[in-house]
Amino acid sequence: MNATLLNKDKTAVKFSFEVSPEVLEQGMAFAYNKHKNQISIPGFRKGKVPRKLIEAQYGEGFFYEDAINHIFPDEYMAAVKELGLDVVSAPTLDVEYIESGKGAKFVIDVTVKPEVKLGQYKGLTVEKVQAEVTEADVLEELKKVQSQNARKVEVTDRPAEMGDVVKISYEGSVDGVPFEGGKADDHELELGSHQFIEGFEEQVAGHSIGEKFDINVTFPEQYHAPELAGKPAVFAIEIKGITKKELPELNDAFAEDVSEFSTLDEYKADILAKLATEKTEQAKQIQGDKLLDAAVANCTMEVPQVMYDNKIESMLKDFEENIVRQGLTMDVYYQYMGTNAEEMKERFKDTSMKSVDARLMLEQIAKEENLVISQEDLEAEICKYGESYGIDGKTMLEMFREEDKESLEADMLVRAAMKLIEDTAILTEPKAE
Repeated sequence: MNATLLNKDKTAVKFSFEVSPEVLEQGMAFAYNKHKNQISIPGFRKGKVPRKLIEAQYGEGFFYEDAINHIFPDEYMAAVKELGLDVVSAPTLDVEYIESGKGAKFVIDVTVKPEVKLGQYKGLTVEKVQAEVTEADVLEELKKVQSQNARKVEVTDRPAEMGDVVKISYEGSVDGVPFEGGKADDHELELGSHQFIEGFEEQVAGHSIGEKFDINVTFPEQYHAPELAGKPAVFAIEIKGITKKELPELNDAFAEDVSEFSTLDEYKADILAKLATEKTEQAKQIQGDKLLDAAVANCTMEVPQVMYDNKIESMLKDFEENIVRQGLTMDVYYQYMGTNAEEMKERFKDTSMKSVDARLMLEQIAKEENLVISQEDLEAEICKYGESYGIDGKTMLEMFREEDKESLEADMLVRAAMKLIEDTAILTEPKAE
C-alpha cells in the first residue's frame, strides 16, 4: 500500500493511494467473469468471448467500473488504517489514473473525527438526586397491574364514555370524497388513548350502540400524507359495541392471582423494593447525565455535521426496528401520531448532538488516562452478551468477529471513562426548596 496524506483542514482530509497492477488485474478478472455471459460477439458463444477481444471491441474501460467496485473497499480500508485516520463519512473519490500494467491511483476526500481538548472532568460537583419511594408510588404501580387485569364488561344501558372501548365502523372523506386508508369496519378504539387525530375520540363519546353520526376533525399541518395535511375531514361513524373495564378488588386474592405472594402486604413490600432499586438507578443516571453535561461543557471541539446526521439516522433506524417488533410500520406510526420522518429527525436532533459530543469526550479521556480493557474483562463481557441471548459463553466467543470485539472494547473504554468521572465527582445535598 502506498497511501499519502495530501491535506488536512480540521476534520476535512484529502489523501491518495495507489493500487498495484496485480490488484487491478484481480478486479478486471472479476468484472470480466461478471459480464462474460451477457456479451455476444459473432463467432463466439456467450461466456466464451475472450476478454482481450471484448476490450478491443468496447475498450479496456468497459470493465473499469466493476473492477473498481470490487477492489476499492479493501484497498481503501487498508489506506485508512495505514494513515491512522478515524473516518466518519463515506468517501468521495476521484480516479487519477487507471491502466492495465500500471495499476490505479485514487484521490479521496473524507471527514474524520475532530480534535478534542479536554477541560475539567475530575472532581466535578453535582447535586445528589433523591431516590425516595412513597406510598403513592406503590399505589400507582398497583393500579397499573389492576388495570392490566381488568375484565371487559359489555355496556348497553348508557352512551360511550372516555375510557370505554368502542367497536366502530367509520369512513372518512375530504370535500365529500373518501380518501385512502380512511375506512374500517369493527375497529376497536379505546376512547382517550389518542390513537386517532385530535378531536376524533372526544366526539365519539356520548353516543350509544346503533347510532350513526358524523364527526368533524382537521388533519395536522404536518400530517404524513401531504394530500390530507391541514385539511378538514368528515367521518361517518356507526357504534357497534361498547365495553368498559371492571377492575378487580385490591386484596389478598388479587395479590395471589397476579404475583408469587399470598397477601397484598407482601406484594406491596415487593413492589416497594423493586421501585427503590429502579429509582436508585434513575437517580444515578440523572446524576451521571449532569456530570456528563458539565464535563462536555468544559471541552473544546468542532464536531462535523455528518457525525450528528449519522447519529440521527442510527437513532431513527433503532426506533423503526422497535416499532416493527411491536407489529407496526412507521407509516402507521406516523399516521397515529400525526408526524413524519423529517419531524422525527428534528426531534432526535438535540439528543444526537449530546450523544456524539459525550462520546467524543469520553473517548479522549480514555486515551489521555491510558485506560485499557484486559482480555479477561473483554471475554467476560462477550460471554455476558451471549447469555442475554441464551448462548453459552464459549459459543459466543467463537461467534464474535474481530471487528465486533474492537467495537465492544471501544464501548467498554467509554464506560470506564464515565466511571472515572463519577468516581471522582463531589455529591452535594440538594438545596431546600
